[in-house]
Amino acid sequence: MQARLHDSVLRPQRPGPGATVALVAPSGPVATEALRRAIGFLRAFGYRTKVGRHLLDRAGYLAGTDEDRAADINRAFADKSVDVIFVARGGYGSARLLGLLDYRLLQRNPKVLIGSSDASALQLGILARSGLISFYGPLAAIDLTGPNATACFDDMMRVICARAGSALFRRGWPKTAKVLAPGRAEGRLLGGCLCVFASLVGTGFLPKTEGSLLFLEDVNEPPYRIDRYLTQLELAGVLSSVAGVLLGSFSRCAPRTSKPSFNVSEVLQERFGNRPYPVVAGLPFGHISRKGTIPMGTRAVVDTAAQELVLTEAPCLE
Repeated sequence: MQARLHDSVLRPQRPGPGATVALVAPSGPVATEALRRAIGFLRAFGYRTKVGRHLLDRAGYLAGTDEDRAADINRAFADKSVDVIFVARGGYGSARLLGLLDYRLLQRNPKVLIGSSDASALQLGILARSGLISFYGPLAAIDLTGPNATACFDDMMRVICARAGSALFRRGWPKTAKVLAPGRAEGRLLGGCLCVFASLVGTGFLPKTEGSLLFLEDVNEPPYRIDRYLTQLELAGVLSSVAGVLLGSFSRCAPRTSKPSFNVSEVLQERFGNRPYPVVAGLPFGHISRKGTIPMGTRAVVDTAAQELVLTEAPCLE
């Protein structure tokens, strides 16, 4: 079953100069040096930072216990001095927190939430249960420590501060973008990492997909697994209910053996080539070093003839 996507989504307040950023780790353990560099980056841009009490905890492949990781997120939303909540890294573990978050607290304290990859579960669950728009973009301890940190951050802030009528990608569609099915459609942007999105089907933490613009990407998944996740979405009725599909990067998703296989491009073409709604592949978001940011829950329109993807509402309150 799918949870109901709130008809009136919650828009967070646009952060101003000198905003306070809380760093949290809902998934895998965070490297101390990467955290130090991310904090230095944010402070160099004039932002104040707060670190979750359990940010550097470790419990196997998790950044501490489920209860402690969820408590850091609840605390960050409750803290009146915090303006932005930035996920430090991906990995695995966000879905384990969905039953531990205080969604009424989140609704009373809507804030800019930024993350991607495994944080898809967190963002989708929060959108389903509280209606809060979030930003599918950089991970603080990953993307703010690399050579494209400034470009990623600038693109992210441009989207956070966007108004209705703004193009989602500053530089437009890349030359590698490919229209798999033509058309024009408007809907709420909904999606994330494909494997994480598929894992939420039937949980009650997946927002309704009807009429949405579904955006998907993934990493380190061979083509047959990409096919498996898309088959799950097909059988669950997701792919027949959306208004359009936007496909980002599928990094390091080549076949892993010498056995006969489709490649990822062939899987996507076969799955989406004859859809009655617009489908575009190769858009600049996902597990890439210069990643674009997508405001999850915000309305947008895609037009394959004009090669446009434009926001039809602002993701944040001014």
